[in-house]
Amino acid sequence: MRTHLWFKLTAAFALIIFIGVVVTVWLTNQGAATQFEHFMVANQMVRPAVMQAALADYYRVHGGWGELATIFDDLVLRASDGAMTGVFGTMMGMPHNRVQVLDVRGQVVADSAGQADGAALSNAPLEHWPIVVDGRLVGELVVEGSLMGAATTDAATLVGSVTRAVFLAAVIAALAGLGLAAIFVRQITRPLVDLTHASRRIAQGELTVRVPVISNDEVGELTQTFNQMAASLERQETLRRNLMADIAHELRTPLTGIQGAVEAMQDGIFPADAENLEALHAEVQLLNRLVDDLRTLANADAGQLVLEIAPLDLADLCRRQVSAMQLRAAERNITLTLTAPEQAPIRADGQRLNQVLLNLLDNALRHTPTGGVVNVNLHADATSLYITVTDNGPGIPSADLPHVFDRFYRGDRSRTRMTGGTGLGLAIARQLVAAHGGRIWVDSPPPGAMHGAEFGVMLPR
Repeated sequence: MRTHLWFKLTAAFALIIFIGVVVTVWLTNQGAATQFEHFMVANQMVRPAVMQAALADYYRVHGGWGELATIFDDLVLRASDGAMTGVFGTMMGMPHNRVQVLDVRGQVVADSAGQADGAALSNAPLEHWPIVVDGRLVGELVVEGSLMGAATTDAATLVGSVTRAVFLAAVIAALAGLGLAAIFVRQITRPLVDLTHASRRIAQGELTVRVPVISNDEVGELTQTFNQMAASLERQETLRRNLMADIAHELRTPLTGIQGAVEAMQDGIFPADAENLEALHAEVQLLNRLVDDLRTLANADAGQLVLEIAPLDLADLCRRQVSAMQLRAAERNITLTLTAPEQAPIRADGQRLNQVLLNLLDNALRHTPTGGVVNVNLHADATSLYITVTDNGPGIPSADLPHVFDRFYRGDRSRTRMTGGTGLGLAIARQLVAAHGGRIWVDSPPPGAMHGAEFGVMLPR
């Protein structure tokens, strides 16, 4: 059985709140009881001392105990009020304990219980406080029972009242906390539920689904990332469909040409002579090259492109490749030049870099008019080597620049496979350069400039 996240979070908050309430009530109860006990201990000596002083003053003024019994209750209350006023004054024991005054013979001269003078003392626990006047013992203040024990019931009542008040406040706070927790949990889980529903729709092929971003926290960041992923999937799906359509079209055209030529030869329309067979061979070569290019791109996309890294001289590689392309350039009276240092050592895959340079030169020669110029420049700095291939053709329109390295992209829609290649050369060059940790770019100046397009490659040493 699946447990919802909102239930887990709410239960966690409820448990935390419950523990907080229990701990708060317990600590309050213990603290109140402890502090009250300390308060009582600190003050139990105060009231008898006040009573002692009052009785000593009475004796000093009247020269004896005389009519003490008639004013004794008043004296006890005033002594208690003088020691502690307010609610605590009536809870500290003395007004509720039986208080007696004894003379030096041990006879009762005053009793808060109102018994006759001279009555015998009871057998209850007693606390004795001597009454001294001018250094002479004149009597004793006797309190029946313990002052602490007398206040125990009142103290328990006070602590109980405090505990109930704190518990009620804690329950109210807990209910308010649970309400806020429910709102908070909903704020967290609602985007996650939306993301779950959107994920299911994407899994069913609805790649246009997006989730609204309603916060700037981690959940909002997750939602933004999800939307970026969905947009990337939609873009990749569009590219995949276009790629499959392009591949089908690119393969169908040479196959259709080969099939038509063969059928024409079978029907006797075209003779199977060297010229027609050479045309068929060119179509087959183009088809093979297209398949090889697609395999190279597929390996690069899958991260399976294997590079045979070894020390090599990039300047020598450029010289050999430019030399190999001179004959083709001469057929159209194009001047192909190379500017390079004597040596340019680098660790790289020579075959792959040769393929990159071949594709760049092939592209430049295709776009350079008869009698034009193509310049190859190799230079270096402390960390990198740079190759630039510049032609003086018509350049590349600014609208086409972002798509130059796309697969099967041809800026000139009139170009065919026989005049425009497979449409994969620059895409392959980008993948091979990236596999070396380098960068490839294209720049095209506005019309009327001294040169057309300029392709650049940066390779780390």
